[in-house]
Order: sequence, then C-alpha cells, then structure tokens
Amino acid sequence: MNWRTESNFKWWTQAGLSIRSARGGSGSTFSAVVVFFWCCTLCFAQVPAEYRGALKKAEEMQTRGDLDGVIRTLTPWIEKYPDGAESQHALGLAHYQRNDFPSAIRHLSAALALEPESSAPWRQTVETLAMAYFFSNRTGDALPLLRKAVAWKPEDTYLLYALAMTYTYARDRDGARRTFARLFDIPPDSPQAFVLAAHFLVRENFVAEGEELIREAQKARPDLPDINYRLGLIALTNGALAEATKYLERELQTNPMHPMAWHYLGDIFIRLGKLDRAILALQRSIWLNLQATESYILIANAYTQQGKHFEAEQALKRAVELAPQSYEAHFLLARIYHKTNRPELAKEEIDVANKLRAKREARP
Repeated sequence: MNWRTESNFKWWTQAGLSIRSARGGSGSTFSAVVVFFWCCTLCFAQVPAEYRGALKKAEEMQTRGDLDGVIRTLTPWIEKYPDGAESQHALGLAHYQRNDFPSAIRHLSAALALEPESSAPWRQTVETLAMAYFFSNRTGDALPLLRKAVAWKPEDTYLLYALAMTYTYARDRDGARRTFARLFDIPPDSPQAFVLAAHFLVRENFVAEGEELIREAQKARPDLPDINYRLGLIALTNGALAEATKYLERELQTNPMHPMAWHYLGDIFIRLGKLDRAILALQRSIWLNLQATESYILIANAYTQQGKHFEAEQALKRAVELAPQSYEAHFLLARIYHKTNRPELAKEEIDVANKLRAKREARP
C-alpha cells in the first residue's frame, strides 16, 4: 500500500536547528539539537487503524521526549509498510535527535522518496537529512540538500553556516567565500570576504588555500587591516619563525594595539630563546588585554627559564584567577612551588591539574 499522495496526509511542522561541532579536526565546533513538533491527519479510509494508532502514540511519546519509545513503536511498522512516509519521517527525526545519524539517514532517505516534493514534510526531511549528512562528514551528499534548504530559508543562519562549512570541507573556496559573506553581510567579491573565508579555511587546517585567499585580498587592498597578522599566523603554523616574525612586526608597525600580534611574537621569541624580547612582547599583550590568560602562561614560561620564579608565580596565579579550569596554569604553578621548596602547595596544584586533565580526557 502506498500513501505518497499529499491528499492522504498533511504535516504541520516547526523545526529549530542548532549546530555544534561534531566533525573531526581542529577547532571544529557543531551540536545537533532539533525540536520538532508534528502532527498528521491521515485518510482514515486508506490507512490501517493500527498504523494510525501507532503514529498517534509515537507523536505523544515524541512530545514527552521519549525518543526510544518512538523508535520502539514505529520500527515494526516499517517492516509491514515500508512505503509509510509518516513512520519513516518520524523515525528519521527521532534517530537524528539521538545523534544516531546513520539510522536517521536511512529513514529520512526513504521518506524523501515517498513524500510529495515541496510539501512541508518533504522540506523538513531535506533540511534534517542535509544536517545528518553534514554531521556524518558526508560532504558530497550534504551539499546539494543544503543548497535546496537555503534556497527556501535564505535567512536561516544555521543552515547558511552549515552550507558555508560544507563548501569549506569540499575545498570550494568560491562557494565558501560567497556563503560566509552572506552570513556576515559583506560584499562577496570584497577583499574582506576573501579574508573571512580564509579564516575558516585555516581554522579547518586548509592552510595553503587560506593563504591563497589572503594574498588575493592583499593584492586588491594592500592596506587591509590584519593581513600581515594573518600571514604571520600561517607562517607560524608552518614553522617558518623568521617569516612569521617579519609579518607580525609589520602588522605592529601599523597597529601597535594588536594584543594577539604581540602574544604570538612573544611566543616566537620564546621558541628562539630570546627571552627578554619575549617578555617585552608579552607584557605589551597583557597591557592591551588584561584578560589574556595565554599571555600570562607564556610570560610565566619565559620568567621560569630566566630563574625568575616570583614573577612566574605571580603571572600563573593571575592565569588561574582568570581561567580556574586551565590545566596548564595549575600544572606550571605546581612546578614553581616544587622549584621553590613548597611541596604541600605543589601537591595541591598538581592534584587540581590531574583532575582537570582526567576531566578533559573523559570528554567524548
């Protein structure tokens, strides 16, 4: 039996999509939380009463948040009525909400083939299936569906961001640039749009592609702010310390109030063993941003290498004050206490550090 025609059922849907970092790789940042409110009116003459009852029961379970109950109730009906678009759709949503993306993809793909194109349930299926593919790292499958979803929801920033990131993973620089430009309300062909897309490409470790975009922006507008800073970070990522120093110093010549440029310059000087210059750069970073936890930790490193334990201790105490969950700050403070013959304080700090590390390693 087939209930594919729109006259046999209607769905009124309201979907909220919120994205978290569920992909691998650095910085990669998406959560899948979906709230679906759905009800359906079936043609009683064509649909078995037991099936209608199962759908109604599943709807009540979904309203209570009993996703396991929805799955348990509707799964047997898939075997009996594989062409039941309603049950395929509902099962797909339930599995998606449970972050079981392979099962969500299986059921939503079936629903997509059964539901009338452009209907409300079909559009919801497209959107949810696109995100299931996205969170499963199936870029090629997600991309065409996200394009469709964005076409009818051009103001949906969650879908736009997913589309932009999908272009990024597909290494489609132009698609990523245009879509990020839409998200940030800037002209897609402007130098700023190139730098913006480069930021996300570099964040996802597509460093070479990001550098190419930055250099294109630099050709169009050599005085664009942050260009030298970003080229410096790319050089630092590639381990080219001399080149990174050149770009960061060039950035600071035009913008001496750039705390992160001073921070990374200090980082480079520590790596090169130029501790006095590192401390000066990191002091400037801290003076410009008194909340710069990482700069306090770095400057403590430099002070420790110079044997200036008091100064290192004060910097680390400030770091712990700013970021009490920082494993590195507690661990380094424990080392300072150990070096200055305060074993009880050292033990307290190392215990805190170990707990923080265990907590961090226990995260999925």
